[in-house]
Amino acid sequence: MPINWPALGRHPQTYVLLLGTAFGYGLLIAFAGNRPVAWIGGGAVATAMAGSWITGYRSSAVVANDHSDLLNPMSFQRRIEAIQTKVARDSYRTWQPVKDWALQSQTFAVRICDREPALRTELLEALYTVVNLAQQVADGLQVQAQIQTPTYQQMAKKQLKQSCDRMQQTHQQLQQLQDQVALASLSQGDTSLPQRLETLIAANKEILDA
Repeated sequence: MPINWPALGRHPQTYVLLLGTAFGYGLLIAFAGNRPVAWIGGGAVATAMAGSWITGYRSSAVVANDHSDLLNPMSFQRRIEAIQTKVARDSYRTWQPVKDWALQSQTFAVRICDREPALRTELLEALYTVVNLAQQVADGLQVQAQIQTPTYQQMAKKQLKQSCDRMQQTHQQLQQLQDQVALASLSQGDTSLPQRLETLIAANKEILDA
């Protein structure tokens, strides 16, 4: 299985490990002297340490081929395009921004996961709510086209607007989280990220359950 080099390169710990390994290797040579056993033994240890860290970033073949993994861009896009088949062409003006927000939200989630793998579960749950919001918008567009009574048209329009607004807010919040994670990588991290994701998920579910 191939190594996920972009994720590996984005982790500061990678460079700390490499520098530490090189420093330790240098100390070993300095203390043991310029002897073949020191070069070979130290090289083997350094290679094993670096190799162990790098192989932890192998791309999972199961994940890559699992269409239910919404952190896989192709899988996510297929889900959104399947929903789009239910949207009439005369509703595309409303649908297209929602689709764009959904796809961009997935991109933000992938970038966050690359930097903070521990947030994978929360990010997957957030993306499931994004898919459900997209489905809710598609259903709302269908219902709105079928309703004739003015009172119920207003109700359907209000529900549709709430779903669209929530998708836009989700897009904005995930973009902010992506930027926050990128900035946190330069310092000591941010412990508020899981809570902010949970708040986002709860807000999405509130609209979905309305």
